[in-house]
Amino acid sequence: MSTPPPKKEPAPIKDLPELKAALQLAIGLELSTIPVYLTALYSIKEGTNTEAAQTIRSVVMEEMLHMTLAANVLNALGEKPSTQPVTFRGKAVKPVPEYPATNPLVSGIGELVLAPFTPEAVKSFVRIEAPFHGAKSLKDVERVADKYATIGEFYTAISTALDDKSKVCKDKDFKDRNQVAATHYYGGAGHAIRVTDRTSALAAIKMIVDEGEGMPELNLRQQAKKVTDNDRLNNGWQMYSHYARFRELQTGRRFRSYQKAKEIPEGSLVPIDYDSVHPAFYVKYDAAGTPGSPEGIALNRFDLAYTRVVDDLYLAFAGEQRTVEDKLAPGGKREADPLLLAVHGMRTLKDRAVALMRTPDPAKPERRLCPRFHYAATAAERKKLEKLTEEMAGGVG
Repeated sequence: MSTPPPKKEPAPIKDLPELKAALQLAIGLELSTIPVYLTALYSIKEGTNTEAAQTIRSVVMEEMLHMTLAANVLNALGEKPSTQPVTFRGKAVKPVPEYPATNPLVSGIGELVLAPFTPEAVKSFVRIEAPFHGAKSLKDVERVADKYATIGEFYTAISTALDDKSKVCKDKDFKDRNQVAATHYYGGAGHAIRVTDRTSALAAIKMIVDEGEGMPELNLRQQAKKVTDNDRLNNGWQMYSHYARFRELQTGRRFRSYQKAKEIPEGSLVPIDYDSVHPAFYVKYDAAGTPGSPEGIALNRFDLAYTRVVDDLYLAFAGEQRTVEDKLAPGGKREADPLLLAVHGMRTLKDRAVALMRTPDPAKPERRLCPRFHYAATAAERKKLEKLTEEMAGGVG
């Protein structure tokens, strides 16, 4: 029996439209990890696991920065970020995932699932952020036809295309368009880079890679707690690679200052109590809902709030405003910065998620409800979800 030939690496990004499509999907890739980390964060009972919560929260904020950086590069090339399906190499791909999710471009990540803060969840975080996603080397990563093996390989393809002056993009293709400024970002390491040319575009992609997903193998052989001035917050908290931070949670110890990222942390203990976690159990979104169910109403309202946050983020990336109700404004409405609205929306998400995770699952009361992070992609679906939620609320009590 003959051995099947190894699957080939994806072809280089061939032109500007393909590069723009890849960048649209890069924004979605960064977004895809945020619900995974937030589900674990929200499941931690208040006042417990404070160091773990701080670590996860800091990574989430940096994932939002990575979305911003990818969006700034895309805007500089003349394309607005969008949640609509993207055609990449003949296939229509949705940038915003439905969970459990398998990345449409990167095979090595594996399945992204929404789960509470457990050893298994932290292990999956390490897999996501590791250079080879748990494999020993690039050749050991499962390669699927037409997919990149790792996130690092995907971003290398983007960087190579951005640096290609002859076939992919000319110097004139870069313009100062719809940039999210560094003053808008807070809460984590790094900063938003204003992309106006090829050099700043490459710098933006490099920051994504160095901080988190796509981390080069070389970084494993460097100091785990390598910190620059950009990675040190005013309160003294040090930010280093997502991989190293999650390895600390996985092992329950901090890296010593001289240790390399590939080593096992040997420093001070990180107190972790997996018993102080709500036992949330994820149930996939069902468009039919559960008529008359208070639990169904709460889940739907969370999905609507998540949809609003995603829309506000993409509006901000596209350089647009959102009209909001304001009794004090002329005509009762005003234009608002959607990035600030998204920040407020994240607080609403947290409140609704915590309430869900305190609510017993009707099917098995020993479990708690888990946010679904379902994105209602069309106006028709949102209206349907809103109407269903109203009808369900009317039938309760």
